[in-house]
Amino acid sequence: MGEWTGGHMSESPAIAELKTALLAAVPLLAVDPAKKVLTTRPDGSRHDAGLAMDIMLDSRDIAEKAQADEIIEAVVTLHAKMKWSDILYTDRNGPKPSFFHIPGAPPFGGPNGMLKKNPNHNVKLGQAHINHIHIDWWTGSPTTLPPSSRTTGFKASLVSELQKPPKWLTDYMKTVP
Repeated sequence: MGEWTGGHMSESPAIAELKTALLAAVPLLAVDPAKKVLTTRPDGSRHDAGLAMDIMLDSRDIAEKAQADEIIEAVVTLHAKMKWSDILYTDRNGPKPSFFHIPGAPPFGGPNGMLKKNPNHNVKLGQAHINHIHIDWWTGSPTTLPPSSRTTGFKASLVSELQKPPKWLTDYMKTVP
């Protein structure tokens, strides 16, 4: 599957809405200049097409990894509304990275199925996603934007999902007498 050859495009409606929701709901992204939400760049990639976003949260930092996991959980939960295609990121087992992707729409897939973590055995690609979540609406066409990239109307649901107390906190509160 090739990359984008259709010229530089602005952010797709889906990317623009995701960016707005993340900046509204995730204080770390809104206040820390080092934690950026990056979208378009003229590099001949799905970013150039306005179909991809990098959310700069480093999996080597425990707090950033926890925030990244919450974002990933929220967008997986809302996939039916958002219609994104794929997510790339890195899990950690101590110092050892474990690269994964979560397919959300064809042509992506994997042994674990859609909307579940699948191993990413491409070490170079995996290492490139240690310091950020990559999410895209890419379906593989080098010149045609997919209809899913025009998906909007999920901002309020995503903000609400992201503002819920983290699962670890609600689980802990159940154990407190």
